[in-house]
Amino acid sequence: MDSKKVIVMALNDELESAYPPLNISIGAASTGADVVLAFSRNGINILDDHYIPIPSKGKEYLANALNDFKATSIGDLLSVAVNLGVRFVVPDIDVPENKIVSELPFEKVPLKWLLNEAAAADLFVHF
Repeated sequence: MDSKKVIVMALNDELESAYPPLNISIGAASTGADVVLAFSRNGINILDDHYIPIPSKGKEYLANALNDFKATSIGDLLSVAVNLGVRFVVPDIDVPENKIVSELPFEKVPLKWLLNEAAAADLFVHF
């Protein structure tokens, strides 16, 4: 049986927007799916080695709640995703080279490639 293809897009870098794409990517990869996690120009900061997730205005309580529940950090989730074989991509449209400061493996891809992959995927989600 062919493995399922899952494309997940991280569209924003606010705290409440960073966890869902990582959790879905990790969950899908743990079932053996071929997973691509794409970061938009507004989500690319999640890959930054010095990323500090800040909640959106009015959702400041989330930072304390995640801390109180001892939620896994974004950095640790990124490492788990890498270890499970999640492929990190960044569409090359208007993302300058120096915008991405990360030791994590990622590749720049044409936006057209990403759209074609999403169209052919078994599941495509974005947050």
